[in-house]
Amino acid sequence: MKKTLLALLLGAALFAGTNHTAVIQETMSSGGYTYMKVKDSAKTYWIAMTQRDVKKGDTISYTEQGWMQNFHSKTLNRTFDSILFAGNAQKPKKQLQTEQFKTNMHSDYKEKNTISIAELFANRDKYVGKVVTLKGKVTKTSSGIMKLNWLHLQDGSNFQNMNDIVFTSTQALPAVGTVIYAKGTVVKDKDFGYGYFYPLIIQNASFKQ
Repeated sequence: MKKTLLALLLGAALFAGTNHTAVIQETMSSGGYTYMKVKDSAKTYWIAMTQRDVKKGDTISYTEQGWMQNFHSKTLNRTFDSILFAGNAQKPKKQLQTEQFKTNMHSDYKEKNTISIAELFANRDKYVGKVVTLKGKVTKTSSGIMKLNWLHLQDGSNFQNMNDIVFTSTQALPAVGTVIYAKGTVVKDKDFGYGYFYPLIIQNASFKQ
């Protein structure tokens, strides 16, 4: 039970607010779930969600709930090396999709000594292991998970649907909606266990207004 609770808390802290739009390449339904192989920008991967009526070629938008590694579906008798469990699925209007997910390298808050979220994602290998400072608006916070506090930041920039970065810290968290400077060390491919994997995160963070 303790592990299950921790997994649920991690899912809420790490993945809430991360949005995607993708085109369905393959789909199958079984056991109350629909499994879809999707193409999301240049990436192709499997997602699963509660059963719904979709077909190959449909465009679908969804939010991340949590990644699972080596997930075995008993009803399909199939093991997925990696699969994303997703929620809030809908078929977006093409016009809204283009406007919402268009790459935008400009931050609404960027200053001389800060970088934008889009710049960070676009050049992630360059920044791994380095201390960076971003300026943006706090969109979500979660406290006391694995003895850490978690903060989501957005700044108006967007690189290939990635417009939200997570910071972990032992420092007290600013309020949601506050514009802050957030500073910390960039970590790539961080695995928190329990099936949760984060491609980019900023750790040992500090915040100031």
